[in-house]
Amino acid sequence: MFTMRQSTVFSTRKNEVYFFSPPHIVSQTGVVEVKENTRKDRWTPEDDRILADTVIESVKNGGTQLGAFADAAEKLGRTKQACGFRWNKTLRKIHSAELEAAQKKPEHHLKSHLKQAMSGFDELSESYMRLKKEHEALAREHHRLLAWLSKGVSFIEKQDS
Repeated sequence: MFTMRQSTVFSTRKNEVYFFSPPHIVSQTGVVEVKENTRKDRWTPEDDRILADTVIESVKNGGTQLGAFADAAEKLGRTKQACGFRWNKTLRKIHSAELEAAQKKPEHHLKSHLKQAMSGFDELSESYMRLKKEHEALAREHHRLLAWLSKGVSFIEKQDS
């Protein structure tokens, strides 16, 4: 049925017994893999530095803190939830000035992009107005030529009859 080699009871639920046998959980129905190294008990100063650098760099580049937690989790071999908890509980207060500076940086990029968009819009508006005037002039010329052709056709038809 299942092996109990160096296993301990992990959980019971709905008549199923799960046993923990690192690095995976073995149940009566099969094996469910669990990532290795997803649990570490203590945060080292190096772990804190990596997490803080990852979050601040992500925010500087316009990313989210949640995305940074996922990136840091991969680097540190922890879960993104653990990284988020550590950041919000401990490191956010310590690095608040750096985080504020990082959050302001994308605004400057946003303002410059907004200025570019507005100048682009102004250029498009000017081009549209120029093309509209040219179209109106061509439409008038078109109607003038149609009238001239109509007179020419009438003149030829009178000559032939």
